[in-house]
Amino acid sequence: MKKGIFSSTYGDIYYELSGIDPVSTLVFIHGVGMDHHTFHDQVDPLLSDYSTLVWDLPGHGSSTLKNYNERFTVLSAECLNELLEELKIQEVILVGQSLGSLIAQYFQINYPGKVKAVVHAPGIELKSHVGAWAKWFVPFSMFLIGLIPKKTFCRAFGKHRAVRKEVQEYLSASMKQTGKKLALQITTDMTYDLIDPSPQPKKVPLLMLYGQKDLFFIKNASKKWHKNEPMSQSVEIANANHIANQDNPASFNQALSQFLKETCQV
Repeated sequence: MKKGIFSSTYGDIYYELSGIDPVSTLVFIHGVGMDHHTFHDQVDPLLSDYSTLVWDLPGHGSSTLKNYNERFTVLSAECLNELLEELKIQEVILVGQSLGSLIAQYFQINYPGKVKAVVHAPGIELKSHVGAWAKWFVPFSMFLIGLIPKKTFCRAFGKHRAVRKEVQEYLSASMKQTGKKLALQITTDMTYDLIDPSPQPKKVPLLMLYGQKDLFFIKNASKKWHKNEPMSQSVEIANANHIANQDNPASFNQALSQFLKETCQV
């Protein structure tokens, strides 16, 4: 395993690169308020067949954040490209969790020649889901959420996104480290991402994974996305909430491995 800190335009980025050295590398992108430990249960089972790259998004985990002068999703995609250039990785299979799914889509849009396939776990398609009128409600909604005490906010973040207690505790602790202020700024950016029209990424094989106990609108968005994408597969992960890869790693890894074998064998 190669561990390091890469000085990017957007901060000092912590990463871990493991496994063999194939043409393609699996790049895992975690969600808001989390870090590279999110994918601990996925990396080891894949090492015999793939290279894996886990990293902390700017301002998360062991990474710092600077130059936050554009949407977090966009700057994170640019940051990832800088990291891949530094590591001399030319082609990737992206695995994005929630926020990571949006970052993966921006990476597809800006660097289409580098993406072989994408796994959204879960994800919502980057397009305008509601009218521009909805922008008026975003600042007010974020203001109301901002009134929640930090301790309560972090505890609720874990409780409502995972089934397993140990996963809930991890989420609460990682969110506490990231901080409510940054999390709300990123959530605001994500909300605008789903209101504004966006260009469509180049078509590549997609896998949509979502937890059986996740919110209805997230599950429904994954199903609709799959229905409209001929090159996609969709799998519901039993006994799992939003962080399905940690709630039920066995089922998640089985679905991921099958997709890689069928579609992205390197």
